Amino acid sequence: MRYLFVTLCRPGSPLTRPSSRIQGELNCGLQFATLLGIMQIPKKLPSFAGGKAGFLIFMLLAFLIPWPPATGASQVKPLRVGVASMVTPVSAVRYYQQIVDYLAAKLETPAEMVHRTTYDEIDRMLAQQQVDLAFICTAPYVEDKDAFGVELLVAPVVDGKTTYQSYIIVHQDGSIAAIEDLAGKTFAFVDPKSNTGRQYPLYLLARNGWEPDRFFERYFFSYSHNKSVEMVAKKKADAAAVDSAVYAYMLAEDSPYAKQVKIIHRSPEFGIPPVVVPPGLPVFLKNKIREILLAMHLDPEGKKILSAMRIDQFVVVPDSNYDLVREMRDFLAQQGVVREGSIATPTAEQESIFHFGVIPRDNPRIAYEKYQPLLDYLATETGLRLELLLNNTYEQTVSGLGSGETDFALLGPLTYLDAFNRFGTPPIVKSKTAEGEPFYYSVIVTAPDKPFQKVAELHGKKMAFASVWSTSGNLIPRSMLAWSGIHLDKLERYTNYSYHETVVKKVLSGEYDAGGIRQSVAQRYLPFGLRIIAASDPIPTGPIVVSPHTPYAVVKKVQDALLAMESDEKGNEVLRQLDPDMQGGFIPASDADYRGIRKMINDVPVSCGMGCHPKTSF
Repeated sequence: MRYLFVTLCRPGSPLTRPSSRIQGELNCGLQFATLLGIMQIPKKLPSFAGGKAGFLIFMLLAFLIPWPPATGASQVKPLRVGVASMVTPVSAVRYYQQIVDYLAAKLETPAEMVHRTTYDEIDRMLAQQQVDLAFICTAPYVEDKDAFGVELLVAPVVDGKTTYQSYIIVHQDGSIAAIEDLAGKTFAFVDPKSNTGRQYPLYLLARNGWEPDRFFERYFFSYSHNKSVEMVAKKKADAAAVDSAVYAYMLAEDSPYAKQVKIIHRSPEFGIPPVVVPPGLPVFLKNKIREILLAMHLDPEGKKILSAMRIDQFVVVPDSNYDLVREMRDFLAQQGVVREGSIATPTAEQESIFHFGVIPRDNPRIAYEKYQPLLDYLATETGLRLELLLNNTYEQTVSGLGSGETDFALLGPLTYLDAFNRFGTPPIVKSKTAEGEPFYYSVIVTAPDKPFQKVAELHGKKMAFASVWSTSGNLIPRSMLAWSGIHLDKLERYTNYSYHETVVKKVLSGEYDAGGIRQSVAQRYLPFGLRIIAASDPIPTGPIVVSPHTPYAVVKKVQDALLAMESDEKGNEVLRQLDPDMQGGFIPASDADYRGIRKMINDVPVSCGMGCHPKTSF
């Protein structure tokens, strides 16, 4: 429960002053609350039975009394959709967000994607009913149905089929031509629970009387079908077992890795990875989701999403489609392969997953495209299993650091101050811009057809801001307005949006007169007519911080890898895919780097000139 205390600092009781003075004191007293979007000041204070003095008493009580949690739309539980990437490779997970958004629109309810690196994580979430719907692998479906009664909802049709295969691939330049040629070689499995990437190749070996520990010189898990293809193409593995649908997708996308491998063995056809729901999901909701997915290909918007994923449509399939998978599982169990041997039980190192959070400045699709290559690079350089964790709010990202759910997080200056104040999260690095500078800028922008040339002209206009906890999209632009004599009650209206890109669209469409965003975002839209009318003083780039729960040895590995990126050819290639604010690499960071932003927040109670703000500080 949070409380906000309003202090009226002038000597004497404000209730004895002229009502106009009370009005001014109250407006100023509420201003700090609006600086971070805690509450919105009404355009005009309402009349009260007790006059303006009575209204002031009411507002003081409103601040001091803990109000019950909000109800209604803001408290609607979102539909949670779990994703373990099978039908398309990891690089195309962004498309699943489009399905999630599509479901949300059709159901008229919030929905969020829950993407996890391993199949086991999604299985556990299904078992604990932490997701309402999931795209899972074939073998986990068979196991989950027996273990806790997961229900088959629909399955995708890919290239006209509801089946797929396991391909055994090798480098096209090698001499390996048959399964027996893999003896003494290095092999890449995908996931301990993968059907095509692990269960079938084990079955193939067992049918020939071979044990993986003796047959291969070495084997490992890639935790991604497309990563296995890449490993073989780069000759980091002699062979791998991969999903035929993923391989076909990579060829269609003109992947250079897919072109460098060849198939030496194809499995029989298996039932394709399905869409499932946990037991206990309300029947109405289950049927409605099924209905939406089955009709998705008939809707132009839905068909566009499916086509991008190389899915023809969703259909209802019988459970018997998965009987061959059950037969393989039972055979392996009889041979003792599943329950015994190191391959069936991943090591503690393989089981350790470290989550990397990113504040939601961008929508999930854009964020995934930007930051997943960074995590792939860090995983390769450190040998750690790192997973990108995309939360819906800044608060979730910060709270995850305190609970230990998130091990590392890329934050903005303001969210860093909050995290450090609450949990003592130390910064380990901060980014440099493409120009090599450790700072960036916030800008106020407007549309090409608007007459505004300076901030002072925005009095009485409509403003769009990014998230409440955004430094460059909310805190700094509001401060820039205040420095020009425009407090929020002097605007016609204002709104906070989750993403900087949304602010741009609202401004260019004419819905708002101006908006506050990061300069790097603004620069992308200058060719579309977006105009910058003001820029802030330099702002220190946001740090990457660590949770107090993250082991030091792990922190050190990640920190060293980040600091070395600029001098590494592959590291530079990854940096170029990030925001311009991060393309210069990383340098050491300390809390002292953010004392200017901290001072800005802490000085608010005395900087407005009226001395009436609460003494709130970081």
